[in-house]
Amino acid sequence: MPASSPRPRSQSLPAVGLPRPVRLRYYVLWKPFGVLAGFGEEEGRLGLRRYVPLPGLFPVGRMDAETEGLLLLTDDPRLCTRLAQAGALEPRLWLAQVDGQPDPGTLDDLRRGPALGHRTALPLEARVIPEPELPARPVPIRHRPKTPTCWLELRVFEGWSRHVRRLTAALGHPTLRLVQWALGPVDLAGMVPGQLRELSPQESRWAEKVAAEAPERKPAVPPRNRRAERLAWQGRSVRREEPAGEAKPAPRRPERGTGQKRASKPTGPATGQKQTSRGESGRSASGGGPRSSGRPAAPANRRKGSQEGARRRKPSQGSRKKGR
Repeated sequence: MPASSPRPRSQSLPAVGLPRPVRLRYYVLWKPFGVLAGFGEEEGRLGLRRYVPLPGLFPVGRMDAETEGLLLLTDDPRLCTRLAQAGALEPRLWLAQVDGQPDPGTLDDLRRGPALGHRTALPLEARVIPEPELPARPVPIRHRPKTPTCWLELRVFEGWSRHVRRLTAALGHPTLRLVQWALGPVDLAGMVPGQLRELSPQESRWAEKVAAEAPERKPAVPPRNRRAERLAWQGRSVRREEPAGEAKPAPRRPERGTGQKRASKPTGPATGQKQTSRGESGRSASGGGPRSSGRPAAPANRRKGSQEGARRRKPSQGSRKKGR
């Protein structure tokens, strides 16, 4: 059958365009009081699903339900990785209403960064401000006529779990209301609680720049087998162990009386080659003959005659059956 010749196409194939660059999304939400910073609901508290109808977004950072204010939402995992690092010196502006009236010495201790257990906070900026114009909270703070309250503006350069609350509580002025107002150039100016907006082009460029500084994820490294390394250093081989829970099956023995014969030792070219190699390698240095093993080898003709005699051997008289 003759080979078919290729036929030219009547229509040209469409040109394949270059893949479009992935456009990442960056949003900011004024998280209301009592809302969890996640898309799930726990203990009857609402999540972000009610305020963020866009799929594929996740919050940047952690914020407890009692804290209000700015919460970034994006589909760029590098931004979350970078802002969660201790070396990410992105300023965060907090408005905190504290219990009592802190004196100048207390504010100086707060600016230096007090020690919180095994961790010491970084230096920060703190000052007393008049009461800001914020929307009323659904659950009002506790009111005590004899104990005044004060508003503080804190600009910190790190963020971890209940950071501001632990700072003010360590100095004897617990936080009553806490609002995160700004993160870098992004703030809540002109927004209301529960509002979601997309970052402006300038704010988006800042977010992309911060995300580009995130370190690359290292590939998963298998755990080290220190026992194998120690044995290899000692020049010993590693014994193969059976996997846990799997017992090695015992060899099956043939039952008695079944008439099974033991398999004879195979003889073939491999065996002959092995004997020849032994004979060649076993020559002595003096005569060049085969190496003496202490037991003389039987001649081939004698060995053959003994095998034929064993075949012609008649059974003994005691083994014959009676009556025949």
